[in-house]
Amino acid sequence: MKRTRQRASTALQPFEPKAEDIYSIEAVVQITQTPRHQIAVYCRHGLIAPVTLPERDGWWFDLEAIRVLRRIEWLRIDYDMNLAGLSIISGLFREVERLREEVRALRHS
Repeated sequence: MKRTRQRASTALQPFEPKAEDIYSIEAVVQITQTPRHQIAVYCRHGLIAPVTLPERDGWWFDLEAIRVLRRIEWLRIDYDMNLAGLSIISGLFREVERLREEVRALRHS
């Protein structure tokens, strides 16, 4: 008799940060399960950018940076993409978003 595993009704859902919140690098490591050194590499290569907070030291990230980091990690892990490929794809995602915003602005004018 084959046993099937039932999904618990209290299964953990991925954490979704709030748009207005700012997170320390330690929190981002926990949220995204991305090692700190990997986040630093992405920052060095301009794939993500920390938020500058004059009243706080350290690296802080907003919701957009967390979303981009998740996308980059997905591409790196699932598609075995290197930094050059990640940079190209990230630029294309930014361009698509810019064009979407342009279309939205045209619709509202």
